[in-house]
Amino acid sequence: MSHPLGVYLHIPFCESKCGYCNFASGVYPQAIVLAYLDALSREVTHVRTTLSAVGIPYESFSSSKVDTVYLGGGTPSLIDASHIVRLLQVLREAVEFGPTPEITLEVNPGSVDPKRIEEYQEGGVNRISIGVQTFQDETLKRIGRSHNVQQAVDTVELFRKMGMSNISVDIIAGLPGQTVKDWRENLDRLDTLSPEHISLYMLEIHEGTRFGKVYREGASTESGIGENPPCAALPDEDLVERYYFEAVHEFESQGYRHYEISNFAKPGRESRHNVKYWTGQPFIGFGCSACSYLDGKRWGNERSVRRYMELICHQYHAVDSWSNLTAREHEEEAIFLGLRLTQGIDLLQFERKFGFSLSNRFKEQIEFLKEGQLIDFTPERLRLTPKGYMLSNEVFSEFLQ
Repeated sequence: MSHPLGVYLHIPFCESKCGYCNFASGVYPQAIVLAYLDALSREVTHVRTTLSAVGIPYESFSSSKVDTVYLGGGTPSLIDASHIVRLLQVLREAVEFGPTPEITLEVNPGSVDPKRIEEYQEGGVNRISIGVQTFQDETLKRIGRSHNVQQAVDTVELFRKMGMSNISVDIIAGLPGQTVKDWRENLDRLDTLSPEHISLYMLEIHEGTRFGKVYREGASTESGIGENPPCAALPDEDLVERYYFEAVHEFESQGYRHYEISNFAKPGRESRHNVKYWTGQPFIGFGCSACSYLDGKRWGNERSVRRYMELICHQYHAVDSWSNLTAREHEEEAIFLGLRLTQGIDLLQFERKFGFSLSNRFKEQIEFLKEGQLIDFTPERLRLTPKGYMLSNEVFSEFLQ
């Protein structure tokens, strides 16, 4: 029996590049946008070619029904809504959809109007993820966002007015210059807007980004980032930890379920698509830099927009790398992805699937992590503690040695 399939469609276009962003995205001329969308449709239509390139029978895809679709980027809401609708139609022609698919569209505040939203809804979009990030205008300018606070509030309220009943909002803790007062304001605004889902991220500084140059490569924090105001200092780790746990307490008191390290949902509003990633379910990605997992194989597409289009034009697929996961890799993924979920790992289920006891194989590591109060361990379940959420990478590394 085939497993329901998730599909990711990557739209790499932005109005401006955020200082912290390390995704395959950027600002491109309209001609490139249109050419890319044509290539993306071709890749979906010729999915059989992609599957053949990685050695997967076409039936593994065609026999599955799609139950989640996620259009991410970049900023998918920047392109005309008709292109979003067309992409979804091309996908429906390539594979059968289940009866109640979750179809998520990433949206930037200020990039939509009632007509666009109507088109999204007519095309099947039923979940929205809005990249708010913070509710302070000065901080938004500092990090390179193109919207302001009022646009963020108006966008959430407009979707609500148009009947959208599944709205997610992204917020980031640890942004440059973020104060205790700022964080309190963020939590109060979220309480008022009451989205069905909240993704709470800790700012990460990546090499190759503008923030990487300023904060990791030795540039002065007084230097500017592009056209934005001078950088402010980053909050220290203790303060960011305080922000995180204040948010956890606040969200849970408002009826959200903390179901994954960074994610909170009202009952029944968990991101069905993202849960696939964390529970080892199959998904296929289309577009530059998109990743896939099907029949025990992982593969990723070419990251460059222009090179991706060239590959699709010449060979109808853009696979850059692929591998068969080894038994060890399957085990490791089940551990660190399972620990991301607040329910943790069902130890009996794990043993049945992989044929060994986690508590026996990793006895020393488990004792070490228990002493550090980073995990809760019972005969039935292994999960992170609240302290472990903040040090999750350190916990994962103990099981990957």
